Amino acid sequence: MLSNAPFFLALRYLRPKRSFVSVITLISVMGVMLGVGVLVVVMSVFQGWQVEFKKLLLGFEPHVTLIQDARYTGQLPEGVAEPVRSNWREVLKRVKTLPGVESATPMAEGYIGARNGASDPEPAELFGLRDDTDNGLLHKLSRHIKEGEFNLKDDNIIITDRLAKKLNVKVGDVLSILARETIRQMIHDLRAAEEATDPAEAKAAREEIVVLPRDLTVVGIVRADTAGERCYAPLNIAQELFNLEGDVTGIEIELADPELADAFAQHLFETDLLPMDWAIRTWSHTHGSKLMDVENQRSLMYFLLLFIMLVAAICVMNTTITVTVQKRREIGILTALGSRVWQIISIFLAQAGVVAVVGTLLGILGGMTVLHFRNDLREKISEITGRDFFPQDIYFLSEIPSQVQLTDIVSICGLAIVLCLLAALIPAWFAARVDPAVALRD
Repeated sequence: MLSNAPFFLALRYLRPKRSFVSVITLISVMGVMLGVGVLVVVMSVFQGWQVEFKKLLLGFEPHVTLIQDARYTGQLPEGVAEPVRSNWREVLKRVKTLPGVESATPMAEGYIGARNGASDPEPAELFGLRDDTDNGLLHKLSRHIKEGEFNLKDDNIIITDRLAKKLNVKVGDVLSILARETIRQMIHDLRAAEEATDPAEAKAAREEIVVLPRDLTVVGIVRADTAGERCYAPLNIAQELFNLEGDVTGIEIELADPELADAFAQHLFETDLLPMDWAIRTWSHTHGSKLMDVENQRSLMYFLLLFIMLVAAICVMNTTITVTVQKRREIGILTALGSRVWQIISIFLAQAGVVAVVGTLLGILGGMTVLHFRNDLREKISEITGRDFFPQDIYFLSEIPSQVQLTDIVSICGLAIVLCLLAALIPAWFAARVDPAVALRD
């Protein structure tokens, strides 16, 4: 009975004589509930966003890309004056035999200007790929098709829906394509012709500038929000546009486990499997800054929301202070009867623990309810305010993601209870140290 006395008195102090529960108790419980609920919702949404964003990147980004660049700037072996451009076909055969590689295919990448008729050219990144049946990247990209088909044969091109909207084109239309290097060279020649002092030489120079764009038929349109901003064309077309003459800019590799992309790249470096004119790029390196931004935002939001929990703890402290003032005479009687300091403190810690546990449970329940109806609430808020607080063009997702982690729930609940107990400990300590004679006389 003595062991249950602090808990019994704590429940008695939380309930006044004329009502089931006091107003200050309700305020304390609501403070803890809001703090826990907001933390559960925000942390789950950010965790879901991080997971879905990673899935989004892996849905269109090559796991590992080997880039061939003859302009090697590293330390050359003794006796080697300049690296010779290696044969990419030999490198491709070597890479296909490595463990963990599901597919490897050559590619050509670069930037282009696409134009529809007399419209202004729009810049875009172009990937030239082989239409092989064992190309893992093509299987991933074909899932994002919105209109048409993912056909990398003949003089075809697959563009994004955003580029199609800018150029006002649809499946079956023909685009005029120019490589960025060709456009730069054309601009350079035009400037040189304008700077010529002799009008005849300037006219002759302008007449010699002949730029023939490559006409490609749009056979497919992919979703830019899930497939990125790249366009795709047959490998031979990209080689012609970028003046590669049978060479490639790199080799795209799909792994069985994309999380091992960095370890795979490290293995290639350590074993010297690649010639000196090759570099490695992984999906995590390419989009590492974006992934880091998501993680930093999650950590920053967790830190900011801790202040809500601190406010809830302050509410519990105020409740404890109020109760200790009201029950000063009872505390004096308990002390005069021989109650020890820790027994008096345990009464108010039990009171704060009840508030913390009830508020935490209600907060988890409320947070889970909000997460369940999160997209419906988003639509309602958008209708009322006229603004979308989770825009697709910024977060790259059509719906608000969510993933509840048990570790997050446990840490949030533990933090809420610990803060409430620590907040109640200070006034409980001072209340337990009161002189019983003074308390009874007051």
